[in-house]
Amino acid sequence: MDLTKDRKKLKELYLPDTEDFVLVDVPDLFFAVVDGEGSPEEEGASAAIHHLFKTIYPIRREARKRMGKSFVEPPPEMLYWADDMRDLPLGNKERWKWKAMVVLPDWADESQFSVEDGNAAPTVRAERFKEGLCAQIMHVGGSQGIPTLLERLYTQYLPQQSLVPAGAYHEIYLDDWHRVAPEKRRTVLRQPVRFVGA
Repeated sequence: MDLTKDRKKLKELYLPDTEDFVLVDVPDLFFAVVDGEGSPEEEGASAAIHHLFKTIYPIRREARKRMGKSFVEPPPEMLYWADDMRDLPLGNKERWKWKAMVVLPDWADESQFSVEDGNAAPTVRAERFKEGLCAQIMHVGGSQGIPTLLERLYTQYLPQQSLVPAGAYHEIYLDDWHRVAPEKRRTVLRQPVRFVGA
């Protein structure tokens, strides 16, 4: 799917309700990805995101040229999981594993990535995947409020809807944390799910 041409789907995926969890069908999308582990609040995750945006700069520049005023800078996204998935709602971030990601237009490919700057730089690769049915909500505020929402998701909303997790937990950061106060930051919280018995 080309999200640059489907504004309705773009809004559905990236601007969910702030009060209640909603279900959404996430299509097959194309990403630039960097792998990591440990707390995403430490230097490793921010460095990975910085390098990710630097690597895909030629693609962003070309997209801006093609789309003109319609160009919207893609937000950084993170997939999280752990060997024991209970570590997610418990906030045991030192045990988390993650992927830093940025969605790419369908016409992009790895040949357009800029050259990595040195052997110490993390490897950026292109990856396409489909999350399918997901439960998501918009969280407004600092990261300290997220564990409460995850607890609500896993212990209340999903059981009430006869759903169970079916993939890595996903966060999408819509605001630049260097420019937006913590209480105003918008983060999409997304969890792929499946119906019990499916």
